[in-house]
Amino acid sequence: MREKNDLKENTVRGTIFGALERFSVMGIQIICTFIVARFLTPSDFGLVGLLIVFTVIGNTIVDSGFGQALVREKEVSDLEYSSVFYLNVFLSLIVYFLLFVSSGFIADFYKESSLKNIARVTFLVIPLNAFAVVQNAVLVRNLDFKKILVVSLCASILSCVLAIILAVLYRNVWALVFQNIFLYGFRSIFLWILSKWHPIFSFSLVSIRKYIHFAINLLFVGFIGNIFNNIYSLIIGRVYSTMDLGYYSQADRIRMSLSGSSTEVIQRVTYPILSKINNANADVKEAYRKIIMITVFFVASIQFFFMGISLDLFEIVMGDKIWRVAGTFFFILCINGSLYPLHSINQNILLVKDRSKTLLLLEIARRFLMIVILCITVHFDIIIFVCGNAFYSISLLFLNLYFCGQPINYPLKEQFKDILPVYIRCAIMLFFMLIVNYFLRDNSIYMRVFTAACVGAFVFLFLFYKSCYLKLIYNLLSIYKVR
Repeated sequence: MREKNDLKENTVRGTIFGALERFSVMGIQIICTFIVARFLTPSDFGLVGLLIVFTVIGNTIVDSGFGQALVREKEVSDLEYSSVFYLNVFLSLIVYFLLFVSSGFIADFYKESSLKNIARVTFLVIPLNAFAVVQNAVLVRNLDFKKILVVSLCASILSCVLAIILAVLYRNVWALVFQNIFLYGFRSIFLWILSKWHPIFSFSLVSIRKYIHFAINLLFVGFIGNIFNNIYSLIIGRVYSTMDLGYYSQADRIRMSLSGSSTEVIQRVTYPILSKINNANADVKEAYRKIIMITVFFVASIQFFFMGISLDLFEIVMGDKIWRVAGTFFFILCINGSLYPLHSINQNILLVKDRSKTLLLLEIARRFLMIVILCITVHFDIIIFVCGNAFYSISLLFLNLYFCGQPINYPLKEQFKDILPVYIRCAIMLFFMLIVNYFLRDNSIYMRVFTAACVGAFVFLFLFYKSCYLKLIYNLLSIYKVR
């Protein structure tokens, strides 16, 4: 009984601190972007966007899935922690060296000569991140999300302040480059301080052999996933223009801040909790069902609301009409963003149920579909190309839900019954907001945004006031109740 109460207490505490961390960081990053954008050009953001895919892949290789493997394990020794730590650092140095010598080829590929030196500095985030993978895993295992909150806040605030100073003084792309360097650097330093774990001077490949099968499958999943998650940036930078990529990258970044942050909060907290529930042979399906319902409610509501004011909002916060193009991209990408929880959180079920092979096969099937859509849409205007992203997300929804629901006997029909009412209500809210925008098109931009936002909020409250989704939030303790 005491164990159950501790689980509930840790869940609630983890959810609160996890939410505070992600939404605080999200807010800081968005505000920083809006300020910095007033001193830089869309092309500056595009140059940094060209390197995102390489940075993300590098970090994926460095982690190699061992971080999640450590969280999943019941007992982990100091030797195992240290062995993973040294392996991560070693891999990071190799990856950085390879990217360093390849920086010239990357610059030639994008036909941007200035990208060579930018890449060599940007890729330093990979070894910086490697020094904190295990420290972060230690805190996650202990459900110590309060310390993770402190780390993220301090690192984000310091990096953003320094980036704004650099943007004001130099007004060039290096402000964005060093923002990432500062962010990962401060994060690693603070994690070392607060985790209170430090590696011992010992390494044993044998001690981590039991993690390898699990980790390798996750490595391939992460590798494939991150390539394709950033492939639109890669193609836009190569086929269209750096300015187009600047618009797209900022729209996608803010969209991910809204959808990804909400999802990540629950994903990061629920993975260790669902693992404990599964180990206790409790009702994983019921817990997971409530998680999905609440997450979809939050994410879809936010995405559809901001869709209703996207064009005007980007012009206001970026300080120039030129950024309205990014607002168009944002509107389209929010369709994808509203479905993001269904493509992300449900992988926790496959991980908890030790279905990493299924996860890998599902990832391959997803990406095959994306390649087909990319090959068709890349020959058209960039707007059509971006629309392909939303169409892809809708197309794979059925496939994703089917396979992720099987391990817990959560069939497709039941899943749609739980989530479809949210999307219908949100679509109605968006419709009324667009109607307001249309009739007030000749009024001031501030009047349009304010009126549309008020109408959207009213319709939202009217539609969701007595819904089961709000009741689930009020009864947060029952989400992870062990039966």
